Amino acid sequence: MLKGKTALITGANGGIGKSIVNLFLKNNANVICLIRKSDQKFNNFTKKLSKNITIIESDLTDESNLKTQVEKVFSKNRKLDILVNNAGIASGSIIEMTSQKNLKEIFNVNFFSQIRLTQLVLKYLKNSKKSSIINIGSISAKMADRGTLAYGCSKIALMHATKIMANEFSNYKIRVNGICPNATNTKMLKKMDPKSKNVLISRSFMKKVCEPIDVANLILYLSSKNSEYINGQIIFMDGGMEC
Repeated sequence: MLKGKTALITGANGGIGKSIVNLFLKNNANVICLIRKSDQKFNNFTKKLSKNITIIESDLTDESNLKTQVEKVFSKNRKLDILVNNAGIASGSIIEMTSQKNLKEIFNVNFFSQIRLTQLVLKYLKNSKKSSIINIGSISAKMADRGTLAYGCSKIALMHATKIMANEFSNYKIRVNGICPNATNTKMLKKMDPKSKNVLISRSFMKKVCEPIDVANLILYLSSKNSEYINGQIIFMDGGMEC
């Protein structure tokens, strides 16, 4: 489905990220994994996969190093077909306990760094005949739950930026869509307060968490020619929460 396509995936060593990498490689894509820092577990994961994989180690918030690493990777192949802005961090506290430092940290990773990276690789996306950007949000982008000020607002900002990108990049034949999963079976979910996790699950008609492969499958679809008329959409994977 993605033969000859080059994809850049951020947060590639996370639960959703690894599912995307695995699925894209199975569909014959050339995959560039952007991760903050590699470890033995991720190295073992990539060794089992196709050779069509490149790893960039860089902190997304380190603009200078990120630019250097990205330009190095694209020095020969100056075309990018798919960008998946998947990296993100979370923390929870009620408004009166949320510091400016915490707000800035969450927004820097979940919003500002995604915009910076998109700006950095835009010229490579333009070189593709038809390219696609998928921004990963969260159900928190529409649910005003207690303790989600920083995380929820950062995801709302990214989803609004998704629509603006879709508008501005349409002249370059670059489609941009967003995905907002419900509670997903990753390390981030395991760190969540059990009561909060159960609330998210109970709201879904399906009464279960979203799996990383579910998100990866939708990303694959939005990256392929099968979704060429889908643009500027925010898709909520909530298990029927608002039916």
